[in-house]
Amino acid sequence: MSRVFKILFLVIGLIILVGFGILLYKELFPKKPKIEELKREERVTSPIEFLAEEIPPKDTNEMPETSTTSKANIKSVSLLIDAILLYPKIDYPYIYGYDPKNKVIKTYNIEDKTYKEIFKRDNIKNLSFSKSNLLVLFKDDNFWLLDTIRDKLIKLPINVKSGFWVNDELYLFITSVDGNYLAKYSEKPKKIVDIYIFNPDFDYLSNDFIFYENLKTTQASPLYLIKNMKEKIQILEPKMLLSALTNKNNLIFVSYVENSWKSFIIDKNGNKIIEFNFGTLKEKCTFKELLICGVPKDQDFSKIDEWYYYKKTFSDKLIIFDPQKLKLDYYDLDGDFDIINPVLTSIGVIFFNRNDARLYVIPIK
Repeated sequence: MSRVFKILFLVIGLIILVGFGILLYKELFPKKPKIEELKREERVTSPIEFLAEEIPPKDTNEMPETSTTSKANIKSVSLLIDAILLYPKIDYPYIYGYDPKNKVIKTYNIEDKTYKEIFKRDNIKNLSFSKSNLLVLFKDDNFWLLDTIRDKLIKLPINVKSGFWVNDELYLFITSVDGNYLAKYSEKPKKIVDIYIFNPDFDYLSNDFIFYENLKTTQASPLYLIKNMKEKIQILEPKMLLSALTNKNNLIFVSYVENSWKSFIIDKNGNKIIEFNFGTLKEKCTFKELLICGVPKDQDFSKIDEWYYYKKTFSDKLIIFDPQKLKLDYYDLDGDFDIINPVLTSIGVIFFNRNDARLYVIPIK
């Protein structure tokens, strides 16, 4: 009888192990995306008018060209949209983002003063748009790809930990039992290169990628370049509280701490172009033809960790740097603003104010 029990326990144990293995496989390996047809109430609405502040006239004052750094200018700041809009993307005259009050992804047309509701969803925690704005990556308890072209909602595998856009192509950071890697999105994500860190931040250059360890999870990180979609090169030694973004071409803005908060611009070979006597965070900047940043006035880098967890705020001035002319302009603002994602448009610099989750405009030519 004891032999029968032993065999029975062995069979039960094997069944449990097989079941656990199947569950583990489903959790850790990419699965074919689950594609859903959008419900009628989730689809894009017709344009609706919204109330907005009057847009201030364009500033016609020419910026002085006599030196590499101009004298500070005090600038007025105007409310652009009197509504909370999280994770905004500014593509003037359109502004995209998530309205947490009505639980909907929206697009605003600033010139027409209308908005459309793109997609209704509770509890969106992160949101980004492709270059054409027709594809949307968002996260609630899972990552999802919203395809407004095909009217589809695609659930991404559970082992997708982050994602970012290169124009209209989606790249994913994926973890698995075989390691962590960067992949290009498709029905079965295509592996590009192994990434031997757990919480990387990515950005891209004309033909390459950069990555480093997210400063919320590590005190210091090197800066790496992924060359030709395969070769990994360290282009910068470990820096404390490293934060970086590219101009999507050949330059990288790097901010870090070394006794004080500092920053510089380098090329993809690590050659230094210019050094600044201030520091800031990549979330406070955009970098295309010009580098535009909100820069904390007090330069108290001890606030960084608590700032990410909404326990501290910064009061910023605005800087605009031209890498071609090596010309830096800076502006004091008539108010207390914690600047995120400042973008130069035809009506001035539009930015998201983290203090009240609203969009403002500074009339700078």
